Amino acid sequence: MHTYATDSKDRETIPLWLAALAVANALLLNHLLRALNLQIPWWIDAPSVMGFYGLFYTIFNNYLWRFRFKSICLSEIPDIRGTWIGCVKSSYGGGAEVQGVLLYVRQNWSKLSVQVETGNSRSFSTMAVVNTHNSSESGLKYEYISEPGALSIQTMQTHRGTASLRLSPDGFTLKGEYYTGRGRQNIGEMIFRKVSSQFLSRENALKQVNQ
Repeated sequence: MHTYATDSKDRETIPLWLAALAVANALLLNHLLRALNLQIPWWIDAPSVMGFYGLFYTIFNNYLWRFRFKSICLSEIPDIRGTWIGCVKSSYGGGAEVQGVLLYVRQNWSKLSVQVETGNSRSFSTMAVVNTHNSSESGLKYEYISEPGALSIQTMQTHRGTASLRLSPDGFTLKGEYYTGRGRQNIGEMIFRKVSSQFLSRENALKQVNQ
């Protein structure tokens, strides 16, 4: 996964809260050791603040950031991780429409990766932005590299492109456009529906849609 940008203020405030929590826990540990008359080496006691901070950051980065309960949340960043399925309509071939396109998003609080799979190609993100619902255009924007499959037609070549997908208010639909770079120069529309927060195979994802 790679880092991604966001309009959320989390990146400014959360580290401060985690640092304060780490200091408080380090002081509590120090008082507890003194109360129990325990002696530990200085090289264990000295980095206790950084140790607590690293522990709390890891827990928040991987788990707590996505906590949601009604209007209560610990982070404004939308949780878009999981398996999405949809269709792509391209200017290539006079407006050909490809069904059953899979979009995989791996995400934590600080890093993310996007992968799109069709029957003929696979693309993966190189940089991304995730805007919150407070943004004028909430959703996912990313730059990608697309690689054709081994059995694809000869005219399909590796190329770069960008995609801009708007996130619906309920968080279950991504819809937008994509643009390819030099060599392809195609444009198109994409729409995806979230089928699971887990990473499903194509077969299982299609089963979820049919059900």
